[in-house]
Amino acid sequence: TSDHRFRGKWDVFINLSGDTMPVYQPSVMSELFHPSTGPLRNTNFVTSSSCETGLLPTNVHIFPHWWHKWEHYNKNPDGDPVISYIDGNDGDAKEITMVTHFGSQWMALLPDFVEYVAKSLKNPNSLASRYRDFLINARKLMTDETFIPTLLVHAYPYNETLPVLKEDGSLDAMPSMKAIRYERMDEHVPSAFGYFNNQQRYEVPKSSEADEPKVWGPYFLGIYDLGDIVDSGALFIRKVSVNVDPNIVYMFPVSRESDIPYIRWPNELQISEKPNWERIKQEMMKKAKEEEEKKVKEKQ
Repeated sequence: TSDHRFRGKWDVFINLSGDTMPVYQPSVMSELFHPSTGPLRNTNFVTSSSCETGLLPTNVHIFPHWWHKWEHYNKNPDGDPVISYIDGNDGDAKEITMVTHFGSQWMALLPDFVEYVAKSLKNPNSLASRYRDFLINARKLMTDETFIPTLLVHAYPYNETLPVLKEDGSLDAMPSMKAIRYERMDEHVPSAFGYFNNQQRYEVPKSSEADEPKVWGPYFLGIYDLGDIVDSGALFIRKVSVNVDPNIVYMFPVSRESDIPYIRWPNELQISEKPNWERIKQEMMKKAKEEEEKKVKEKQ
């Protein structure tokens, strides 16, 4: 944000993991985020499809009190922290109650917000620095998926760049989008609100070089997830691997949504083991030998 070689030469900061795929071609992405005409202009995205409140960061207070996320950030007997700071806009001393919000570690951020975060963390009296200091002193987790979303929700004027949604949770400026990133996570137990995903999912074959996901995910995606990807309107998907289902890797990126076949998981899918003739032959020979021995015993 401060290097003159790059300042003013980029439209959006998007961080990606090595197991993430873009849904659309770069030219399409460029049009969507175009700072003058793109439907995603002037909007900061800090969530993924696994977030409880979709495109908007999730307020910690909507979780049940027994839920681990609520417990960790609400043990302060005085309630949510009140942060005193110096406002960088007018230089005035101010106070603000910081309510923890959850998002994702994968984001799409506008240049002015990125610059604000970078500069603020160098200023010990800024809201970002004072909030950081509170989390450290209170021994609270300061993860990407809480620190950045919480700062975005409370810092003016950047909190006015949060996604504007329709009643159904889709983006007002682009109604086909309900998530900027599609992923499957936390399906090992019901959610805080009792939802349990009973769809099957891809497992890592024993012969695969892919690492086994954590029990909470994110889980690998494949061709049978395409329908849900289309429904989400996401621009990125995670996680994928040629060592689990190469078909989905070869499928993307596309030029338009209509290029994505609407394929969903069957009610229940069961497939055979990978055929292995040597193993099958050995089993057949073993069975034949056992039958021959049985016949010999019957004649005795």
